[in-house]
Amino acid sequence: MEDRTIHPSMKSVRAAYLFAFAIALAAMWAIYTYESDWPHWTYLLPLCLVLVPLKMHLQRRMVVLRFHDGHLTLETGFLSRTRRTVDMAKIQDVTVRQTFGQRLMGVGDLMLESAGESGAMGIRNLDGPREIADEILAGSNKSHRPL
Repeated sequence: MEDRTIHPSMKSVRAAYLFAFAIALAAMWAIYTYESDWPHWTYLLPLCLVLVPLKMHLQRRMVVLRFHDGHLTLETGFLSRTRRTVDMAKIQDVTVRQTFGQRLMGVGDLMLESAGESGAMGIRNLDGPREIADEILAGSNKSHRPL
């Protein structure tokens, strides 16, 4: 298995930005049309809606799944980081969960169960989660074969 780095999908983040900007523009238009005596700074209030997709964008950047040297490493966090590394040979179960909306967008959640006390780890909203799961299982099976 080649070294690879995976981030969660940007599809839901882009949709959230589009929705937030559309609502903010509609609110600004409504303020302009119906409340002309309000102060000019009130036009900026609807832009607070953009904080929601901005938070989603930052959270997406704080999650990284790496395949390297027969290991899987999941790193999360911004100021404080958590790094969890699992040997591919210890992967026991790979589960892909997709809601209806995720299936429409071609994304899904990936859950990994490993042997030992550490248990499960997961990453949400991955593009092509089935292909990634198949790749992990193939790498895990290669690790189990005797040389």
